[in-house]
Amino acid sequence: MLRKVSLHLKRDIRICLLFFVVFLTAQVGGVHALADHVNTSGTSVEDATKQAQSLSQAVERMYHYVLAGNLNAVNQDLQEVNSIFENSSLQKLTTVEGIHALSESIIEMKAAVARVKIDPDQWLTASAKLRMAADSLSNPKQPMWLQYYKLIREELSRMKSGVDKGEFLAAKEAYDRLQNHYEIIRPAIVIQRKQAEVTMADSWLSYAGGLVNAVQPKPAEIQSMIEQGEEMFNVLFGKKKDYPAFAPFNQVNNSWPWLLWGGAFIVVILAYTAYRKYKGERDSIKSMTPKW
Repeated sequence: MLRKVSLHLKRDIRICLLFFVVFLTAQVGGVHALADHVNTSGTSVEDATKQAQSLSQAVERMYHYVLAGNLNAVNQDLQEVNSIFENSSLQKLTTVEGIHALSESIIEMKAAVARVKIDPDQWLTASAKLRMAADSLSNPKQPMWLQYYKLIREELSRMKSGVDKGEFLAAKEAYDRLQNHYEIIRPAIVIQRKQAEVTMADSWLSYAGGLVNAVQPKPAEIQSMIEQGEEMFNVLFGKKKDYPAFAPFNQVNNSWPWLLWGGAFIVVILAYTAYRKYKGERDSIKSMTPKW
């Protein structure tokens, strides 16, 4: 009897050990599979990043050839740009909208180069737009398009000044320049920003254009629109919502020591006032305390 029990016990132990080995093997295999998946994904993203850098370098080189008016070199680099785009995994670095915006920039550059008679303005604008888009893809932390904040802010300031003076033509011209700046960086913005933010900027430009081009402009509405644009562009460029859009850069950068001194002075005054108030209340309490 005891021998049978011992045999059954040994058999059960062997079965348990077998199941444990199978379970452990499955778990290890799953971990390896997960690790392989992570490594594959990491490698793919790394490859896409290198492709984006190659694309940006080719576009940067092409942009300088555009400035030099070297059509043959521009054509060669444009073919390289197109080849990199078609054989890349850039969709791992941005959204569908971002890839579409980059594709449109390449197509626009092709159209500008293919014209029988080169339009210098169109040629330069198309190449600048593609340059900003490619840089935005390869340089997500400090892209060049952020440098346009100063230009857009200046045009907002000119729009405000024009409306204040009743010079609506000047306000319209400032709006037109602002719109041109935005169109150049728009593909880059689409690559890096949320679609909702891009839609908001597009809507603001459409709304602002209708106000400044009206037959009878309404100053109050335009001023309100400019304030909305100030907040919207602050968000779009990663600034605080209430960032002072109309203060010059040197004023903002050089004013902080005076702000610190002013703040310290106010703190000292408040502390002194509080001390005098406390001392006065203490003395009054002492004077009211009866002497026994």
